[in-house]
Amino acid sequence: MNTLVQSCKSKKYCDESKILNILVDKYIHEFGNCYEIEDQWWGDKDLNWEQAIERAWKSRFANGKMHGHQCRVAHNSANGLEKTLVNKLQPKELNDFQTLYDWIKSVVGCINGLGRTTAYDVARRLGAWLGLKPSCVYLHAGAAMGAKKLGIRGEVVPLSVFPKEIQSLGTMHAENFLCIYKHQIPDNITVGED
Repeated sequence: MNTLVQSCKSKKYCDESKILNILVDKYIHEFGNCYEIEDQWWGDKDLNWEQAIERAWKSRFANGKMHGHQCRVAHNSANGLEKTLVNKLQPKELNDFQTLYDWIKSVVGCINGLGRTTAYDVARRLGAWLGLKPSCVYLHAGAAMGAKKLGIRGEVVPLSVFPKEIQSLGTMHAENFLCIYKHQIPDNITVGED
């Protein structure tokens, strides 16, 4: 037996911080520019408002591939698109991301098979077109699972409640990070201690 191996619990916060640093570095390497690239497509100013809504709900990237989150609910997304277009809400009525999200969430709430993940994804895509970004971290599905490992619960939470390693990502990347690395984030990690 190797006597040089220390107990993980003896340096719990230090080890957790190292793990988060490693995961955040890996995330940045793999996904650091994903929104910059995607938002060129979702936020294309050559589209009018109705076209931007249609693109956001259809959930297809420039290459025609459907976003993985919407593959299983694509048949319901057409109803969301229709309800959103019928609503006739105009861009000038949407002053911040929360208002946009609340609007899309109200549409999603009327359609069986759609939930908060679809609401966030569609709102984020339309936000790219409108120039609106989340000021908080939106937790749903995998992102909520990742946050729960940190002892964080809720639907919309301030970035400041997360460990500094995750705060460094910003709100959109923090949400994505929590979803992607939900199984690698250590359970019951200490938050808010230095």
